[in-house]
Parts: sequence; structure tokens; C-alpha cells
Amino acid sequence: MFKAIKFAFVFLLSLQFATSHAQDKTIDSIKVVFKNRNVPDTTKMRILEALKRKHYTQNQPNYYYLNDWVGKLANSNLQSKNIAIRENAIVSLANYYSGLANQSYDKGEIDKSIPHLDKVIALYQSIKNEPEVNNARVNKATYLARINEYEKATSLLFAALKYYEKNPKGHNFQMGLANSTLAMIYARQGKPEKSIELYKKSIGYYDAATNRTQQENDYSKAITNGSIATTYYQLRKLAEASEYYDKALALAKKIGDTELQKGLIGQIGQLKMAEGKLDEAEKIFTDILSAPADMRATAHANLSIGRIYFKKKDFGKAIQYSEKALELATKAKAIDLQEMASTQVFNVSKASENYKRALEVREFNYKLKDSSKMEASKNALAQQQLKYDFEKKELQQKMLQQKKLEALKIEAAEEKAAQVSKNKLEKQQLQYDFEKRQLSEKLAQGKKLLAVKLESQKKTATIKLDSEKKQAAQKSMLIGLSGVLLLLILGGIFYYRNSRQKQSIATLERNQIKQKLLITQMNPHFIFNSVQNIRNLINNHQNNDAVKYLDQFSVLTRQILENSNENYISLEEEVAMTQNYLSIQQLLYNHKFDFSIFVQDDIETDSTFLPPMLTQPFIENAIKHGLSNKDANGKIEAKFFLESGKLFFEVTDNGKGFDASKTFSNHKSLAMTITKERLVGYTKNQDFVVQTHNIKDQDENVVGAKVSFEIPYIYEN
Repeated sequence: MFKAIKFAFVFLLSLQFATSHAQDKTIDSIKVVFKNRNVPDTTKMRILEALKRKHYTQNQPNYYYLNDWVGKLANSNLQSKNIAIRENAIVSLANYYSGLANQSYDKGEIDKSIPHLDKVIALYQSIKNEPEVNNARVNKATYLARINEYEKATSLLFAALKYYEKNPKGHNFQMGLANSTLAMIYARQGKPEKSIELYKKSIGYYDAATNRTQQENDYSKAITNGSIATTYYQLRKLAEASEYYDKALALAKKIGDTELQKGLIGQIGQLKMAEGKLDEAEKIFTDILSAPADMRATAHANLSIGRIYFKKKDFGKAIQYSEKALELATKAKAIDLQEMASTQVFNVSKASENYKRALEVREFNYKLKDSSKMEASKNALAQQQLKYDFEKKELQQKMLQQKKLEALKIEAAEEKAAQVSKNKLEKQQLQYDFEKRQLSEKLAQGKKLLAVKLESQKKTATIKLDSEKKQAAQKSMLIGLSGVLLLLILGGIFYYRNSRQKQSIATLERNQIKQKLLITQMNPHFIFNSVQNIRNLINNHQNNDAVKYLDQFSVLTRQILENSNENYISLEEEVAMTQNYLSIQQLLYNHKFDFSIFVQDDIETDSTFLPPMLTQPFIENAIKHGLSNKDANGKIEAKFFLESGKLFFEVTDNGKGFDASKTFSNHKSLAMTITKERLVGYTKNQDFVVQTHNIKDQDENVVGAKVSFEIPYIYEN
């Protein structure tokens, strides 16, 4: 697993330079890498997610191409029995649906975006990921606000903000997005000053965000600066609007988002119109229409050119562009654009005395605005803001009261403890004085009695002393003997255990030395055969093949010599060594056979370890004896697979099979004999058996042979 993560890091680092030349080459290269390397799906999803976020924006097609790729991988791992893999798939699937929501919005299908975000929330709730649940709620609120569902949007936003207030760490980006969405709602409800305040606050959050890439932060800041500029434009503060449009355009150029640049250039055209520079504005919008753009951008450009001609009193061209803008806004289901376009069509129709069309578009505009719903949304926003501020203050007051209460409790507890300690001390002093007086009285009485009893006690003590001396001498002797016996017993136990431990260590060392000796015996056998093969190629004047064989043989020899010093190597290294060995044999036998190596998908090759060079003798036997009757079209297939928690190796060929009159042992080479001894040593099973079978077709004709056996292995995660 460590190797897969290391590979992902190195690969993404190399892509920092590759994507600057050609984005399609980046995706082509990652396809090749995923095809030729044993990379787990979890690592693939992490690589694709990082590539999508680091190198592309939501306005680029390759962003959604990679998003679809992530979705397919996530779905294929959703039912995994491994909890970590399943949770990783759930997170990746949530990211996939977030991407689908963005894609639906870009296509003008914003009604489809909301269900995608509901799936995102449900997925994160299934793994109890509360931070991502609230992040998804903020995203959903952003889309609801775009279709004027302000009441639903504000409810989600303030719920998320309350969560972020309690858990502020790591949520700067989503705090920025939440404040930016609230700013958009305030702007649409006629409160531009409050809107600008929240937009600027959101930029501060984006600057402090550390859990997002610089590309994502710059993209969000570009959008927010553009929104600030638009709000200043609505306030007719044109100098401030121009300043923030320039900031937004610089960020869009920095991240290379051409679609965002087009949108900002369109807004700058609006600013030129407001400054009375109609010809400059017309050129800007004409340039936008001449280049490919999405439906919203095209609608904006037509709307702006229509407004220019309206100001120039050219009502014919003004109505032509305004009607086109309304048509595109309706197709894109962009309510804000429909409102602006319908209002402009009404003004142009009225000015050109086309009262019938003016009436039609006015009725359409009334239905669109739905004033009662807008008023309810305003009230809902105000209530949510008041509720949020009140609950925030209430929380702060509760925390302050809690601190004061805890301080009072601590102070009272300390006073109580001091009083208890004082009372206890006084009580102990009284008891001590009383007991001291009693002791003094008893001592006085004892002195009188002591004088009387002293004489008789002296005589009795003398007799007892003599008796006790004899008993003490006997006890001392008994204790000494018992101690000596106990020391002998403990020494015997220690010596026995130490001997057993030394025997176990010696046995283990002998087994390890035996395994290395067996491998050492097999290395000269393989090297002798390989040198003979090279000599034959040279004798046959196959110099190019001999050089190629020698190059591959040197790599394989290095692998064998390095691995022979190890008791265990990874399955990944064993597969690489086997593939190199088969390539050499294929060259030696003039490509009379093809080969394939299969490893079961759920085996982690870099975490599974097995004794080295167990498979090579059996593969050699399959080539040398199994395919001895073939000059071409031979096939060798090697497989590693798990069954009932045990690792098995299997090699098959399409040769002559095993002769029924002969046993498998007739074909054993020295290497195979050594390998079986090694397997018996590793498994501690003297009855270890290598399974052999003939492969038959429908007519019971032998068409090949199969050899399989269990491999002892260690799994390290």
C-alpha cells in the first residue's frame, strides 16, 4: 500500500509540468499508467480526485471526464467487504454527484442539480460524516438561491453556520461559500451594502482556507470579486466596480479559466455602457458572440447589445437582440436572466409602440417574479438572521454563565474542604489530649504493678529465654534448609526454560540456514542453464538475440541474487521476477510460446510476502517438458489466487500433458526437488503435495497440463 501511495505522489508531481503543455496528454498518460501498473482502485480514485481539483476548473470538459471516471470506480467498490475501501468509495461517489450538480447547472438544467446534492447529503449521512453533511447543505443552498428558493436556502445556510460556529477548525472555505451565498440573496432583495459586506467577509475566509487547493481558492475569489464589482455597479459606484472587475479578471487568467474570463469581460462591457462608452461596449459583446460560449454567456451578450441599441434609439436591432436573449435565458432556465431580458423586451416594445408584445412580456415578467414569494423570502431571511444572531449571543452567555458557575462551585468546594479539614484537625487534637491523659494514668498504675510482677517475671523470663533459644536455633536451621531447596528448584526451572529457548532459536536458525542453502544450491543450476543458452545462441550466430538475452539475464540474475538473501519477498517482486524469466525463456525458444501472468484483483501485491523463487522451477518444467512437442503457438499461463484464505500458485500449458504411464516425479529437476524441500520446511508438512492434472477437451483428448500448489505467505498491512 505504501508503494501505491508513493507512486501517486510522484505521478501527480510530474503532472504539474505535463498539464502546462497539453491536457489531453495528461489524461492519456494516466490511462497508460493505470493499465500497466497494479494500482488499487482506492489509489486511482485519490489520484483522479487530486488531478481534477488541482489541474482543472468546473468550466472545463476534462473536469467532468475525470468526474465520470471517479464515479465508475466508486460504484464498483461500493459493495466491498473492506470497510475502509467502502467508505472511500462513498466519499468519492459523493464528490461525483457534486460534480454532476455543477454539470447540470452549466447545461441549464438546474432542476436536476438539487436531487444530485440530496444524494451527496444522504451518502455522507450514511457514514456519519457531519462536517461534509453541512458542506453539502451549503452547496445545495447555493443552487436553491439561484432559482429564487430563498427561504429553503437560508434555512440550510444558517443551520450550517451554527455548526461551523461550534466547530470552526477546517471549515474556512465553506464559511466563505455560505457568506457568499447569503450576500447574493441580500443583493437580490435590494440590500447591496449588506451584500458587499458579506462578499468581502467571504474572501477573507477563502484566503484562510487550507483544506482546498490554490486553484479552488482562486476560482472562488474570482467569482466573489466579480459579484462585488456587479453590486458596486448596481449602486453606480463605477470606479469601485472597475477595481473589483480587474481583480476578478486577473484571478481568472491566473487559473486559465477561459469561460470565467468571458463572463467577466461581459460584465466589464456593462460597465463601459454605464460610462457612456457604447462603441467600446458593443465591440466587447460582439467579440463574445463571435467565439464559442455557453448559453448563459451568449444570452448575456445578446441582452447587452440589445441595451446598447436601445440607448442608440435603434429599436429594430434592439428588439432583435433582446428577444434572442430572452429565448436563450428561457432555454437555460436562468430565472435571473429571464427577468432582465423580459424587462428589456418590454421597454423596447413599449418605446417602438408594439403594445401587444409589451403586454405579453409584462404578464410573463409578473409570473416570473412571484412577488409574494419574494416577500416571504425576505421575511424568512430576516428571521433566520435574527435567530442566528440571538442563538449565537445566547450560546456565548451560556458559556460565560457556565464558567462563572464552575468558578463558584470550585470556590465553595475549596471553602468546604478547608472547613472540614479544620474541624477534623480540632477533633483529632481533642482525641489526642484525652488519650494522652489516659495513657499517663495507665503508666502510673503500671509502674506499681510492674514493681510487684517484676521479680516473678524475671524468673519466668529466664526459663522461657532458654526454651526460646533452643526453638530459635531449630527454626533457623529449618528455614536455611528450605531456602537452599527453593533455590535449587528455581535454578532447575530456569535452566530448563533457558535450554528450551536456546533449542527453539537454534532450530529456527538451522531452518533459515537450510532455506538459504537450498536457494544457494538452486542459483548455480539456473545460472549454468542460462550461460549454456547464451553460448548456444552465440554458436548459432544469433548475436542480437544473445545480447538481448544477456541484458535480460543480468537483470534477472541481480533479482535472484538480491532475493536469495531474503526469507520473504513481496508478491509484486515475485511477479516481476517471473515476468522477466518468462521473457528470457520466450527469447531462448524463438517465441514458440506466449505467456500471461494473472494476479487476483483483491490481492494486494505489495502487502503480500512469500518465500522467493518458488514458482520458477515449475514454469521451467512447463516450458521444457510440457511444450516439448510444440514448435509454435505454445501458451504458458501463471496464476496467483486466494481460496479459503490460502494463497495458491497455478501454471498451465497447452502441451502434451502428463503421460499416464509416468508420474510427475519423472520430470523433476534438481530445482524442483529443492523447491519442494523448501515448501515442506515452510509449511512444516511432510505430506505436502504438488497437484498435477491433464487438461482435456470435449473428446477427452489431452490438450495441456496444470500444476498447482499452496504457497505459505505473510500479509502485512
